[in-house]
Amino acid sequence: MFVVLAVLVAAAQPATKGWTFCIAEAGDDIFVTEVFKVALEREKLEALYAAKLRTGGVSHADVQCPAPLGEKTDAINAQFVAIEFQRKLSHRLHIEPPLKP
Repeated sequence: MFVVLAVLVAAAQPATKGWTFCIAEAGDDIFVTEVFKVALEREKLEALYAAKLRTGGVSHADVQCPAPLGEKTDAINAQFVAIEFQRKLSHRLHIEPPLKP
């Protein structure tokens, strides 16, 4: 279910241009970053966010960063949809600052 949501909000854009956010699931806890300008490939962003969460004591998080969107507003809207979806599932949400690679 979590993976399906990430796929739905992803768009086919170049890997290092545009805006995105990252979302991680660790049990009933969901961690969502603020929207940020993409500077790295998705795989590297996901690894960076997973490492940041591990440093903060969150282990075994399933991290996904949707494909970058061209406009910041589009990424904010996709983030909003992801957050509302998780709220409906009654997950504990943790909003994080944007990633700074």
